[in-house]
Amino acid sequence: MLYRLGVLGKDIGYSLSPKIHQEFAKQFNYSVEYSIYDIDKDPLLFIRDFFAKDGFGLNITKPYKHNVAIEFSSDLESVNCIYEKGLKVCSTDGVGLLNDMQSKKIDYENMDILVYGLGGAAHSILETIKTRKKIYVKNRTEKKSEDTINKNNILHKYKGEKVDLIINCASSLDLNTMKKFEHFLITEDGFIYDINYKNKTNSSLETLSYSKKTNFYNGIGMLVEQAAECFRLWFDEKPNVEEVKKLLNERV
Repeated sequence: MLYRLGVLGKDIGYSLSPKIHQEFAKQFNYSVEYSIYDIDKDPLLFIRDFFAKDGFGLNITKPYKHNVAIEFSSDLESVNCIYEKGLKVCSTDGVGLLNDMQSKKIDYENMDILVYGLGGAAHSILETIKTRKKIYVKNRTEKKSEDTINKNNILHKYKGEKVDLIINCASSLDLNTMKKFEHFLITEDGFIYDINYKNKTNSSLETLSYSKKTNFYNGIGMLVEQAAECFRLWFDEKPNVEEVKKLLNERV
């Protein structure tokens, strides 16, 4: 049986998801066709048509995660996975990040954390991540920070406190934003985790990590981990992730 899968977004020709899911499928001898669906409009119409024509599973990425959540869920801010042939939705971004940080021995549960950028993936991360210390949020627009804090009273507005971990969820960082990052206080030997991959933010934040004497990671590991969780939802099989992480890090 051939399983039709894919990722839906806009300007996503760089996506590594087809490679990842092909590697996962090899582990179980599944035959999959995983395609990139790069569309400018009507994501909801596309989704319904995809599953009406025997689509098996679909990933959702920028800029449609929030739109899909509004249409298909009453309680989610962001959706990146549609399964059960279009009947169920969820976001695996949060668990993907946590699983990758655990594999990298990042003890986030005992860290003060700053999450910068409050788009779709950030909402999933904030709903999932837990720490015995504090979680701060910051965004280019203060109103978005305030709205996010009002919805989740365990979050705090960032006012210059020293943190152990910065998670960047913004897909672009202009010069003014990078100047803000330079003033963020982070413990020496702390962590900067950029959830993007193959992105200009990677080089900018890696350079910043050198100056602040911190550790830097890009989003390749998170990408693989969230994909593994999607694969589990589609096939009820959890693939091995470490070999795929190594393979992709060599390619990027």
